[in-house]
Formats: sequence, C-alpha cells, structure tokens
Amino acid sequence: MRTMRAAVLHEVGKPLSIEEVEIDSPKEREVLVRVVASGICHSDYSVAHGVLRSPLPVVLGHEAAGIVEEIGPSVHDFEPGDHVIASLTPACGACPMCREEKPFLCHQTVATMGFSTMLDGTTRLRAAGKPTHQLCAIASFAEYAVIPEGSLVKVDGDVPLEKVCLIGCGVTTGMGAALNTARVATGTTVAVIGCGGVGLSIIQGARIAGAKTIIAIDPIGEKRKLALSVGATHALDPTEGDPVKAVREICSGGVHYAFEALGRTQTIEQAWAMTRATGLAVVVGVPKVSDEVKLRVGGFLQQKAIMGSTYGSAVPRRDIPRFVDLYRKGELDLDSMITSRIRLDDVNQALDAMGRGEGARSVVVFAA
Repeated sequence: MRTMRAAVLHEVGKPLSIEEVEIDSPKEREVLVRVVASGICHSDYSVAHGVLRSPLPVVLGHEAAGIVEEIGPSVHDFEPGDHVIASLTPACGACPMCREEKPFLCHQTVATMGFSTMLDGTTRLRAAGKPTHQLCAIASFAEYAVIPEGSLVKVDGDVPLEKVCLIGCGVTTGMGAALNTARVATGTTVAVIGCGGVGLSIIQGARIAGAKTIIAIDPIGEKRKLALSVGATHALDPTEGDPVKAVREICSGGVHYAFEALGRTQTIEQAWAMTRATGLAVVVGVPKVSDEVKLRVGGFLQQKAIMGSTYGSAVPRRDIPRFVDLYRKGELDLDSMITSRIRLDDVNQALDAMGRGEGARSVVVFAA
C-alpha cells in the first residue's frame, strides 16, 4: 500500500477534491502503473455532472499512459519499466464478445464502467479511510493506478506518453469509428458533428481512409480551425443556419457518412438527415441512456442506416499500436489536439473549460 495525490469526486456537480488517497498493491492479473499523463475526456465531465453515473466517491480519469511499477500474480505480458497506454475496455478474453473478437463490448465493462470497480467488484483505493471507486477501473486523475492487465497495451519506450495518452480513449474512439465501425471508403463524403477530441479524431480517420470531402460542424471557431488543420475540407458554424441544409448543398443529396460526436438527440437526428440515400449515420457521442430520437421513416426507404460505435469498435492490442505508428509516421496529428497541459491541481478549471466548449483536449501531466 502507498499514499498518493488524486482528484476525487464526492458529489455530482461539485468540484473534484485534490487529496491524499491510499492505493493497494495489484491483485491477480492487475498492474500498478505510475501515471505520466491523463487526458481529460468528456466522459469525465459527464460523470462529474451526472450525465453518466458512477458510485461515489470516485477518482475520475481514464485516458492515460504511464510506466509499470509492479505486477500482480498471474501477469505475464508486462513487467516493471514497461511503457503502457490504458484502454477503455478490460478485454477479459473470456466473455462471448471477447471470444468473438469484439472486446469493445466486453461483458466486464459492466463492472469497470457501470460500477467503477475492478473486475472482482472491489476497489484498490481509499480516501479518508473509505473505499473509493475507480472510473473504468483506471482512475488516472492520480499519481498511480491499479489497472486490469487486459486494459493495458505496451508501447515503445521512446513514445511521448504525454501525447499518446490521448490514444487510450478519444483517439481510438474517433479513429476507430471512421476506420472500424463505418469503414469509410476512399473518395467518399463525410460530415462530423462536434469537433472536440473525438470529433477531431473522426476527421483524421476519415482523412487517412481517403475521404474526398470532410465537413466539420462546430459552433466554436477555435475548434473549426483545428478541424481544418487536421483534415477537414469544410467547416460550418451550426448557429449561422441550418447545418443539414448546408451539408446537403456542399454534397448534393447528402454525405455518405455522418458522425455525431456530441451525444445529443438533436444532433443525432441531424446526422441522420445529412446522409444521402444508402448513407450511414454513426452515433459516437454518449447521450443519457433514457434519451429517445425521432427519425424520418423515409430514410429507411432510401436504404439509409444508423448505428452506434462503442470505443471505435476497437481491438485495443491491434488498434492502439496501429494508431501509435500512424502518429510516429506523422499521419496522425496528436500535437494539435492538445490545447493545454496542466497540473493535477488545475483539473477543475480544465473541466469548467470543457463545459464551456473551449479547446480540444487538456492533459494532466504528472511530475517525473
């Protein structure tokens, strides 16, 4: 057991508390990681504000990269000193989804994401002597994290962890939505609603796939500028007119693929309306599970389709190294997506900025 600093959510809608937290040694098939960097994802904001639910208290953070400090019993793929990226899925390897090579729907995410515990239903953290939950069984707004080995992917030691940490969640979610879920084809047309970290990654995935037209839609000028810099061919401000009409004017009849990266019913409906006959609308954003959307039936007669994308339909140990390689080759731009590097003490200000729609990604960087 050791003591560390961590950001703890005690009450929804209240600031995170930066405090001393106890962390246990890793148990069976678990790994202790010294966190080097953690991106601030919109899911962290959603939990902090009650859109997504977690038992409390909980240490937030899940878009992380770090260095292995200690391994638990029966861990064979990692050793101290390994550089790793945390993935959103525990990829247990035993459930039906994992056996079908769909670890992005691993049944164990019920524990890690639904209850913010380790796979055995317990936690390795204590704040003020009380058990404290671990978001996604990662809890990377902390100096150390005990993580299931299935949620880790090894990377080369020369990869900058403060940049590739984004691949752990936002980049894989977005790039995977374009390359794995939709399988964007060369020469096609794409619209992306929402240009935060996930939306910018969708745009980059579409560019890498060879899409000829990529329309970025966001009310924030800074984000539209970022979208153009990473591959969008057009950028629209949805507050200046009907974005559906604008998209259909740019691409006569609509786009082949429309991606929704905000998690709002209105924009999901807009994504559906933006697609052409035989087009595909992909819901990447995470709305409230009770939300309902209305779709015009005529679209089905045009053989249009709508589907969700969970964690970019990713197989982490295949896709995360692939995305790291694209970064190293200069094809995936992570540097532009990082709009601020902050200390753990500044996490609340970064969450507030996210709520205002500012920037693409803030990254908490821990002292060496």
